[in-house]
Amino acid sequence: MHDIHDLRRLDLNLLVILDALLAERHVSRAAERLAMSQPAVSHALARLREQLGDPLLVRVKNEMRLTARALELAPRLVQVLDGVRGLLGGPAFEAASSHRHFRLGMSDYGAWVLLPRLLRDLRQCAPQVSLGVSQESRLEMARQVAEGELDGALGVFPVLPAGVRAWRLFEERFVCVCRRDLLDRADGLSLPAYLAAAHVRVALQDSLEEIDGALGKLGLRRQVALALPHFTVAPALLEGTDLVLTIAARCLERLELPASLAVFEPPLALPRFDFVQIWREDAERDPARAWLRDRLQHAAQGSS
Repeated sequence: MHDIHDLRRLDLNLLVILDALLAERHVSRAAERLAMSQPAVSHALARLREQLGDPLLVRVKNEMRLTARALELAPRLVQVLDGVRGLLGGPAFEAASSHRHFRLGMSDYGAWVLLPRLLRDLRQCAPQVSLGVSQESRLEMARQVAEGELDGALGVFPVLPAGVRAWRLFEERFVCVCRRDLLDRADGLSLPAYLAAAHVRVALQDSLEEIDGALGKLGLRRQVALALPHFTVAPALLEGTDLVLTIAARCLERLELPASLAVFEPPLALPRFDFVQIWREDAERDPARAWLRDRLQHAAQGSS
C-alpha cells in the first residue's frame, strides 16, 4: 500500500470520484453523476482500494454498503473537497449544457401537481437534463433517498430517516366530491349523510391516512367501498355512482368535472398537511441537486 500521506503518490482527482462513490454507493450512479464511463469509475475504485488498503464498498445481499473505513473517511472527505471548492470559487452547475439524469420519487399526486410546470421550466433552461420518476410507499421512497438511490422525493413524510432533510413546498387541504343530487344541504353533505355514504379511499399503502385518523379521533368511521393508491384517477370514478371522494384539493386542478358532480368542504375539520421535498443531507454539496431543489421550489410556487 502506498503511504497515503505522500500526496505525490496520490491522484487527487481520485478524491472527487471517491466522494461520488461514497455519496451514491453505486458505481453506475457515481459514473452518471461524474459524466464518466462505468469502467473508468470501476478502475478508479480499484486504485482507491489499493491506495487506501480497504475495499470501501462491499456488496451485502442486493446492495452496496460502506465499510467502516469508508464511513470514517466520508465526513473528512467532504471537508477537504469543500475547502478546495471554496478556494477555487466552487463548481458551477451549467444547466443549459448538462446531460445530468435525476431520479425523483413521487406519487401520481406529485406528478399531477408539479411535473407539468417543472418540465416546462427544464425544457427551457436545461433541455438536455432528463428525469426518471418512480412511485413507492412513503417509507420506501424515504429509504431510497437515504441510501442515495433517489436524488430526492416529493410527498408527505411524517417520519424521516437520519441524514434526510425536508423542505415544505406548499400546504394542502382536503375537499369532497360527489354527485350533486346526493347532497342533503346547500353547501354539501351533513356529517350524518357523509358517514352514511359509500366512500373512495385514496392513500399509499403505508399511509397514516389523515381522513380516517381524524374520524377515529371523534369515534367515527366511514364506509369505504373502494380503496386505491391513484389520486388523479379517483374523480373520474364518481360519475354515475353514489360514491363520495375526499381528496387533496390540487388533485382537481386542470380537471373539467361534469356538471353532475359537486365540490364542497368536508363536514368535519380535517387537518391540512405539508407537501415537502426530501433529500439526503450530504447531497447539499452537489450543485446539480441543489439546482434541482430550487427548480422544484419554483414549480411549487406556481401551484395554486
